[in-house]
Amino acid sequence: MLAAELMARYRSLRTSLYGSGAEPALRFFRHLPVIFSPMTACRQVLITVCLAWLVAALGLLPVLAEQTPVVRFAVIGDGGTGDKHQRGIARQMLAWHNRLPYELTLMLGDNIYGGFFGLGGGNKKDFEKKFDRPYADLLARGVTFRAALGNHDMRHRDGLDLIEAHDRFHIDGEHGYYSFTAGESASGAPLLEFLVLNTERLKNGDLNQIVWLEEALAASQARWRIVYGHHPLYSTGKRHGGEDALRQQLEPLFVDSDQRSSSKSFDVGFDNTMSAPHVHVVLAGHDHIYERFHPQKGVVYFVCGSSGKLNRNGARRSPDLAAVEDQQRIFMLWEATPEELRFRAINVQGQAFDCGIIRGWGQPETVSCSVLIGSR
Repeated sequence: MLAAELMARYRSLRTSLYGSGAEPALRFFRHLPVIFSPMTACRQVLITVCLAWLVAALGLLPVLAEQTPVVRFAVIGDGGTGDKHQRGIARQMLAWHNRLPYELTLMLGDNIYGGFFGLGGGNKKDFEKKFDRPYADLLARGVTFRAALGNHDMRHRDGLDLIEAHDRFHIDGEHGYYSFTAGESASGAPLLEFLVLNTERLKNGDLNQIVWLEEALAASQARWRIVYGHHPLYSTGKRHGGEDALRQQLEPLFVDSDQRSSSKSFDVGFDNTMSAPHVHVVLAGHDHIYERFHPQKGVVYFVCGSSGKLNRNGARRSPDLAAVEDQQRIFMLWEATPEELRFRAINVQGQAFDCGIIRGWGQPETVSCSVLIGSR
C-alpha cells in the first residue's frame, strides 16, 4: 500500500510539473529513476518524493523552473472528415493532452468537408459530426480551436458558417483573416503572435489582406511570430504542390531586411530600405501529407495536411525537405518559451517521429524525440 501511495504521489507531482512550465525541475525528476537504478522501485519512488518535498519546502521550485513561461499548442490540418481517421487523430491528441496539457489547437483549413465529391463543404449542418463529436473530450477540457479557412470550408456561403460559429472556431476576422497572441514574455510583450491567413481570398486577389498583414507584422512586439493558413507556399505534394503566386506575394513580408538584401534568389520586386519583421514559422495544409522544409530565407515552413485526409505516397522527394511523412496521418504539438520553439510531429499511433528546436532564425536543431520532455 505504501508503494502504491508513493507512486501515485510521484505521478501527481510529475503531472503538476508538466503543466507548470518547470522544465529544468522536470528533467531532474525524470532522471532520478536512472540515478537510483540499483534500488528497488519502492525506494526509488520514496527518494524521489522526499526530494520533491524538500525542494518545495525550501522554496527551490521557482529557481529550478527558472520561472519560464511555456505555451503549448496542437496543430491539425485537413481534418474535417467526420470519419474514423479524424477520430483516431483526436484520440491521440487527447492522449498527448494527458501528458502535456495544452489549451490551444490551430486548424489549418478544410475543417469541415462536404459530401460526395467535396460538394457543400463548410456547412453548419456538418459541425456536430465533423467537429463537436471528434473533439468533444478536448473541448470539455477547455481546449480552444482557432481555425483558418480552407477551400472546402468556403464552398458554402464563402465560409460564413464557420466565421459565425465563433464559439467553435474562434475566427475573429469577418473575412477569415485575423491575428491573436498567446503567453507573455518577462517584458510584458506577447510570447507568441499568430497571424491567420485566408489564402483562398489571397488567391483571388485580396489586396486588403496583404495591407493588413504588412501592418500587423510591423506592429507586432511578440517574441515569436507564426503565420498559418491553408495553401502552402512550399510543398512537394503531387496533388497540389507549392503556391508560387502566393509565395511571390507573401514571402517579401515574411523575410527580414537583411535576408532580403542578401538573398540572390529573391526575384520579387521590393524596396530594400523598408524594414520588416521576421516570421519564424509558417504552417499550412492542403496537401494531405506532412513535410518540414529546410529554412527558406530564414523561415521554417511546414505542411501539416493529413489530420483526416491522407494522400499516401503523395510527396515528391526534394533536397529542400528536412522531413516527410506520406504514409500515416499526423498532428503536431508545439511548445514555446522565450528561448525556443519545440515541435513534435506525431502519427496516428501516438508516436512522435519528427522533433526539433528552433532558436531564433536559421536551421532548426533536429533532436531525438525522446529528448523532449513528455515524449516517452
